[in-house]
Amino acid sequence: MTGLSAQAMTARQRVLSLTAVIVSTVGLGLSYGVGYPLTALKFEEWGAPGWLIGLAGGMPALAVFLLLPILPRIIGRIGAVPSMVIGCTLTALGFLLMPVFQSIEAWILLRFLIGAGMTFPWLVGETWINTVTTEAARGRMMALYVMGLFTGYAAGPLVLNAVGTAGFAPYAIGICAMIATAAPLLAAWNFAPALEPHPQSGLMGAICLAPIAMVGAFAGGITELAYFSLLPVYALDAGLTSADGLVLLSTLMIGGIALQFAVGWLCDRVSRDTVMIGMGFACALLAIAAAAAIDSQVPRLVLTFLLGGAVLGFYSVGLIVLGTRVPAGELAVANAAFLMIYQAGSIVGPGVAGAAMDIWRPHGFVLAMVAFALAASCATIWLIYRRRSPGKPEADTLGAGR
Repeated sequence: MTGLSAQAMTARQRVLSLTAVIVSTVGLGLSYGVGYPLTALKFEEWGAPGWLIGLAGGMPALAVFLLLPILPRIIGRIGAVPSMVIGCTLTALGFLLMPVFQSIEAWILLRFLIGAGMTFPWLVGETWINTVTTEAARGRMMALYVMGLFTGYAAGPLVLNAVGTAGFAPYAIGICAMIATAAPLLAAWNFAPALEPHPQSGLMGAICLAPIAMVGAFAGGITELAYFSLLPVYALDAGLTSADGLVLLSTLMIGGIALQFAVGWLCDRVSRDTVMIGMGFACALLAIAAAAAIDSQVPRLVLTFLLGGAVLGFYSVGLIVLGTRVPAGELAVANAAFLMIYQAGSIVGPGVAGAAMDIWRPHGFVLAMVAFALAASCATIWLIYRRRSPGKPEADTLGAGR
């Protein structure tokens, strides 16, 4: 186990450590944001069928599922910064090889390599922040992390649109994004936290340590990917233009990014479990209100902006609850379980919401989103009730949400 003990860090070391990993997250998000549309556009150019485009898009998620069960022990043994640098190197190598091997088969394998590489800084970055931050600032620090990640992700398609898909430029963006991810981490090497090489919990045990956090992960994966995939389609079915649909999607993402700090601030002021319950109800009510205002431009944009904050808020609050509930030595394996459940939600969400939209156009989509959001709130309430039942430790009651 290499690195500093979080308890032994000075205030200055803590600030430098957190700054480095939060800044690095923007590059990680950018690589995600460039890689997905680049692959889809090139496959379309090569005449690949839709199922192959979908397969290539799912390869990073497959890499996450296969690696996460073993990754916490690996990063505990080799350390936070070496793990993240190894991951950035693998991802950069994948982008470097893409223009060399211009074939569908090769790119499917390279997308797996890129996904495997990104898993290292994704897992370690979230564990790093939750390990180093103080309890009083946990909400705001995790909110800054989510803001950085999704800012990079949202910028990816814009950058790709600016440079195009021809030549080496789009692959250079992916490589530079990984350099931007690794550079601040290398600068903060001496301020990296020590991560436990032999966690006591397996993945299932980690889920039991913070089940409410896992609700946030699953709800976040479902709602984020469903909205990102289907909101423009819903807008078209509701009578808007394709341009209006893209504006709605951009508004959702901008609102999600802009409002995360407010979500984190709230988590540092009141019970985090309560915030999770409120996030589900807010997401449901805003989805209904935005659908009701679909024919009025300004109201639908304002409501979609607010809805974005609730949609991305599931992920933020889930991570904050994870850091609150899980001992430092178990954070890596718990975060691995969190990411696996998030990926599972990202697979379930678009499929179920799309099927609901086919059954009742266009409102089935909204109904599915409302049902998922309310289910998250109800699941959280039920878990709190179970935790407060006789014989459970008082420290686990709702009032101990910090």
